[in-house]
Amino acid sequence: MTYDVLTIKSENALSQCPVFMVDQFNWGGNYRPATSGRLGYIPETGFVLEMVCQEKDPFRSFKKDNDPVYLDSAMEAFFCFTPDETKPYYMNFEMNANGAMLACYGRERENRTPIPEELRKGLLCHAQIEEESWSVRLTLPLTLITAIYPNLTLDTGSRFTCNFYKIKESEGQTHFASFSPIPVAKPDFHLPEYFAHAQIHAPV
Repeated sequence: MTYDVLTIKSENALSQCPVFMVDQFNWGGNYRPATSGRLGYIPETGFVLEMVCQEKDPFRSFKKDNDPVYLDSAMEAFFCFTPDETKPYYMNFEMNANGAMLACYGRERENRTPIPEELRKGLLCHAQIEEESWSVRLTLPLTLITAIYPNLTLDTGSRFTCNFYKIKESEGQTHFASFSPIPVAKPDFHLPEYFAHAQIHAPV
């Protein structure tokens, strides 16, 4: 699975970016809300992501950052910017319809480190609820990325890996969907070996 990340001048141009579908329900289930997204790269600024789910009145109980929003109806984005390393760092951003965001980094599922307050400047999550759908928009600043990956340079042609998810882990309409397939027996999004390949492209 691959995704082409278009270079854009501002968030207003995100609609020019390719759409990805979060439609791999790797572990079955009958509740399958349609979820899609777009990711763009703004030079010297960072990434902007928008995800949309066709889900009416999404379950949303948590209101504070770093709450376990994956128990609510949530959309998520995971990024690894040094995928060729052995056990590289990857970042997870998990967001509910209240705009609460769990944001961490680490090398594996356990013992993940919350993004510290001093690095959260520019890391923004905005959620919007419509009558038949809801959406989240995430801004991921270069300052945060380069703090975690200090030797990284991002430009046209740069490659990284990522995956995008739709989840509700608590009882009632439990579901697990991904953009890139995850061929394992039990639900687990923390498997960077199954992230999709992504590359930054010049504007068209």
